[in-house]
Amino acid sequence: MKTDDVQHLARLARIAITDTEAAQFTQEIDDILQYVSEVQAVAGTDAVTPTVGPVYNVFRADVVTTEPEQYTDTLLQAMPETDGRFMKVPKILKQDD
Repeated sequence: MKTDDVQHLARLARIAITDTEAAQFTQEIDDILQYVSEVQAVAGTDAVTPTVGPVYNVFRADVVTTEPEQYTDTLLQAMPETDGRFMKVPKILKQDD
């Protein structure tokens, strides 16, 4: 991976990084990719015997275990701000017009 690729990824992620950080991340990403290729090489061989036991799904009945609105009042009392039966939370998304 090249430093330009890391800077491009940073721009796509809207992360400001310095040239020093870009060089460091380039080396770290190369190391990670090298490790992944080694793991893939080992995983692709027949020399390794799987050690996982039998695989099966465990199903249970889908049963409601609480009463409707059993915890609503308790949760609303714990909130710093409410609006009737709704929790008020800070706005975290900015909508551009």
